[in-house]
Amino acid sequence: MDLRDKSGLLIDDLADMRNAMRIQLADGGLDRCDMARNVKEAVAKLTLKRYDLIVCDYALGQGADGQQLLELLRRRQLMPLSTAFLMVTGESGYEQVATAAEYAPDDYLIKPFTSATLQARLVRILEKKAALMPVYRHLPLADKRGDPEKALAACDELLAGDSRYQFDVLRLKGDLLIGLERPDEALQLYEGALQQRETPWAAVGRARALAALGRTEEASENLHKALDAYPNYLAAYDSLAALLEKSDKGAAQDVVERALKVAPSTQRTRRLGGLALENKDFARAETAFRRAVDKDRSGFFKSHDDYAGLAKSCSEQGKTKEALGAIQDMGQHFVRTPELAARQAAVECQVQAKAGNTAAAEAALQRALQLGKEARLDPNTALEVAQACFVGGRADEARRLIEAVAEDHHENVDVLDRAQSVFAHAGLGDEGAVLLEATRKRMIKLNNDAIAMSRRGELDQAMEMLTEAADRLRNNCQVSINAAAALLTHIQRNGMNMERLERARGYIDQAQRANPTHPRLAEISDLYRKVAPADASALDESGSVTEQGEPGAG
Repeated sequence: MDLRDKSGLLIDDLADMRNAMRIQLADGGLDRCDMARNVKEAVAKLTLKRYDLIVCDYALGQGADGQQLLELLRRRQLMPLSTAFLMVTGESGYEQVATAAEYAPDDYLIKPFTSATLQARLVRILEKKAALMPVYRHLPLADKRGDPEKALAACDELLAGDSRYQFDVLRLKGDLLIGLERPDEALQLYEGALQQRETPWAAVGRARALAALGRTEEASENLHKALDAYPNYLAAYDSLAALLEKSDKGAAQDVVERALKVAPSTQRTRRLGGLALENKDFARAETAFRRAVDKDRSGFFKSHDDYAGLAKSCSEQGKTKEALGAIQDMGQHFVRTPELAARQAAVECQVQAKAGNTAAAEAALQRALQLGKEARLDPNTALEVAQACFVGGRADEARRLIEAVAEDHHENVDVLDRAQSVFAHAGLGDEGAVLLEATRKRMIKLNNDAIAMSRRGELDQAMEMLTEAADRLRNNCQVSINAAAALLTHIQRNGMNMERLERARGYIDQAQRANPTHPRLAEISDLYRKVAPADASALDESGSVTEQGEPGAG
């Protein structure tokens, strides 16, 4: 494979090393190569442009490393799987990180190495990428909708053709089946793969499929066995911790502690802090959140959660000054937004109340509630305000906020779990479980009733019900998709109406923003294209979602 027609991005914080590596890449035939000095520059370039290959140094300075960058790019879907990612490092111990990480690089090289070795390694990666391209082209990115059904069909075609990368295809297919909520088929795939060869991804995949089928005891047993066989495989720790969080948060905290001993991670450190806070292990929570705050001086891996958790863990230990300092620091490390201001005010309310400063707590709560009226808050911030309401003696307001979040995110298990934690923190765990389950069932009934109306021929009523709900619940992907489907079906049956078509497009874009990986997005997008005339507005193919905690000056 010739590198002369490829484009590359070289990431290294040291100018001399960048220049030396650039020469090596040119010797190997790569002429089109951009360079970045740090995480910020790399993210900026990758947001604007796609590259065929990325060569990244492991040590990037400012408390950041190449592994963190790779995880960030994968989570934000800024880099397609078709892009080759090669890590270069002078640390011989990186092998343990590379083989353990959930988001592993395609390959890595230990310095020093020759131009020929670098070229050979890149060509080998790119050949594999080319073979898997039929699947990759249908996977979602931050600026492109994916089509999981077409990706699944491409997997089957490759498997039927006896691909030399059979296990890579099986792994991709398993992930797609889990994402499409087809755990029975996923379980069959993983068990078949394990019969051919014992691999950690298949062992963990089998456990994930069992958990999705409600067979939690079997899933837990499988994950413990996977960790016995593969003690450095981080995905097994993550899956086991997620499973245990529902029944034994203390055990979940222990699992995350073990994972961090395998490899450091800002994400897992944050998760440890959150679990320790819920377990009332406040000293450990403070240590974890402080590490998350202090380690990353680049700002790209920080979250509002880090500062909020640090403030609360300090407050619980009577360290009011340190807690208020963490809240103030939160405002200095992120772009100033209504969500940030509301989060600061809500956490300040809790800290001041804990310190017995009733008037200051009430003033902070008033600010948080006012910001919530002026702007649509993200679920984390809304739940923080709800927790402040419980602390401030406004339980009814807290319930209203949580119910609104649950309606808007009834399919999102993580959001519902966080909502349940807010009730539990207020000593109302049983009440919370009843309210959240009733809300979830009510939203399912709304969708099912509207679909039933449509099938009975009551399309106008179904359309009215769903569009009203979609206008109110802008983060509910399922409701938005069903509203668009009702409008498009009405057009198919009754003829073109451009106003309804435009509303349907808006709901599809709304669903895309809420959940770009929803399994029904490709289906509803195809229906829109089928119904829409050639001169109609195109769908917004961007699925980019800014993560909470975008860095920037306050």
